[in-house]
This record gives sequence, C-alpha cells and structure tokens, in this order.
Amino acid sequence: MKIPEPDNTIDKIRVNRNSMHTEKEFERYRNRVETILESFTDGFFEVDTQWTVTYWNRMAEELLRRPKEEVLGRDLWESYPDAKDRKFYLEYERCMHQLISTRFEEYLPSLGLWFEVWVFPNGQGLSIYFKDITDRRETNAQLEDERKKYRELFDHSPLPQWVYDVDSLAFLDVNEAAVSHYGYTYDEFLSMTIRSIRPAEDLPLLEEAIRNISTLEQTKTTLVRHMKKDGRVIDVEIKAKTIHFSGKDARLVLAVDKTDELSAKNAKEQSAAKLREISWMQAHEVRKPLSNLMGLATLLDTQNIAETQRTIVSQLIAQANELDSVVKKTLAKLVDR
Repeated sequence: MKIPEPDNTIDKIRVNRNSMHTEKEFERYRNRVETILESFTDGFFEVDTQWTVTYWNRMAEELLRRPKEEVLGRDLWESYPDAKDRKFYLEYERCMHQLISTRFEEYLPSLGLWFEVWVFPNGQGLSIYFKDITDRRETNAQLEDERKKYRELFDHSPLPQWVYDVDSLAFLDVNEAAVSHYGYTYDEFLSMTIRSIRPAEDLPLLEEAIRNISTLEQTKTTLVRHMKKDGRVIDVEIKAKTIHFSGKDARLVLAVDKTDELSAKNAKEQSAAKLREISWMQAHEVRKPLSNLMGLATLLDTQNIAETQRTIVSQLIAQANELDSVVKKTLAKLVDR
C-alpha cells in the first residue's frame, strides 16, 4: 500500500489557528480530518518528539489492542516496552532525527503479530501508519519452507529430474543428476526444450503425447527414448506430474534410465527363444531315430523268435514308448511357450 506523506494531517490543525477565519471553521476542519483518519483501514497514530502519543485511531485500538484512553498522553515505549528492543525504536528514532520517511516490517512479541509500518516526520514528531501482515508472513514462510523442501528433494535426487513449461516446452529447471546423466550443462538445458533430447524420428510421438496431456492429470508413466548430448540414445521411463512453477503451468518429470535393464531383458528373451528353437530341433531329431527303432522292435515282435528274445523285444518296445512320451511332452511345452 502506498501511503501519502501526511502534509495535511491533524498536526496542521494544532498550528496557525489564527489563520482560520473562525473557531467554527477550525472545528469543522478538525472533524473532517479526524473522520478521514478514523476511516482508515490501517492503524494510525502520532507521537511528539518526546515519544508521547498524541493521536490514536480506531484501527490502532483494534490492531494494538489498547483503547486510546490508555495510551494518549503517555510514552509510547512505556505502553509497548518490548517494541523498544526491536526495529520499531531504531526506525522511529532514525526518522525523528534525520527527518526522513521509511517503511519496514517487524514482529511485536507481546501481540504475536507482524506489522508493515510507514513512518513520516511531520514537524511535531512522527505520523505512523501500520497494518497487520501476520497471515501474509506466515503464508510466505510456509511457501518458503515448501520451496526449500522441493529444492532439497529436487537437487539431491539421484535420478534426473526437470521442470518444463507446458506451453513452450522449455526447460525451467533441472537437477544435478540430469546434468550429469545427459551431459548438458545447467545453462544449456535452460536454453533448450524437451524436443531437444528426443531423437528426430520420435518427435511425432512427442507431439501426439503433448496434445494428449491434461492439465488435470496428476501423474503419468511412459516409456520413451531420449538422446544424450553425445548422441547416444537411451530408453527412459518417464514419470510426469502437472504443477505450477514460478506462476506457469508446468510438468515435473522424473527420468529413470532403463537402457541396461531392457537390454538385459531383450538378451534374456533372445536366449530363451534360441533355446526353444534348439530344443525343438533336438526333440524332432530324437523322435526320428526313435520312431525307426520302435518300428523295428514291432517288426521283430511279429517274427517267430524264442520266448527269451520276445521278452527282450517287449521290454525294448516299452522303453521306446516311454521315451516317445517324454519327447512329446517336451514338444508340447515348447509349443506353449
């Protein structure tokens, strides 16, 4: 709030009364000024050069919790001794002696309140305007605490994180892990957009994803490809959340490099596929001579041979059938995979 310097306040009423045409005009003028001062939504009071309170408006009564009858004509610092040890006394005294105006914020322990104060010399002492800013200070303190927590989590995260502008796609902030992992400096990141870290062939996918972003969306996880400064393409799992950052709609992104994990998974799948192929071939190769063996054994069983030989042939057929059953089960499992 911009407070006008009081060049026409109640003090002017106290001097040059002879310049008024009549006592009645003086009284009307004084009443008008008091009406204005009492209508202020901010506190207002005046002190003379001896720190004696000479005026105390309605809002001063409310904000400083003292009726005017208790403070008018008394030393200000006797009424509020704890204020003398704080910026109130230092700033008031400076204005009084140097005849300058000032503005400051200070806390008054006896009331548990923060005040924003404007002080003006008026020739007879000081005119002081003030208002309660406790809620604003507490809100700002909470916001600052949240900012500190954000910075600690953001800066100290071992995983790359960044914030980008939803409209321009420009990087607004990046952490050390992102700088280290992607190879760009902090300043380089802030001169780029998120398009800069995507392979050219993936840009259409990015544009489509951008069109589908909802400002109401909380968190979304996707798997994309990124390109480092050295040109290496990596597979990254992205977790993105819509936030407000420095007054802008933005997205907070956490990037997890999955390149090695996916490579290992692909290698494992390829190995398993190769093993299935080899097993399939081997199983078929085993079945071929086995089928021949079973056919020969069956042929022998129909011939006129000795009983002892027939027993051996019967056992041979039984073992061949058992082996054939194992091979069939193996093939069935390979087909299921």
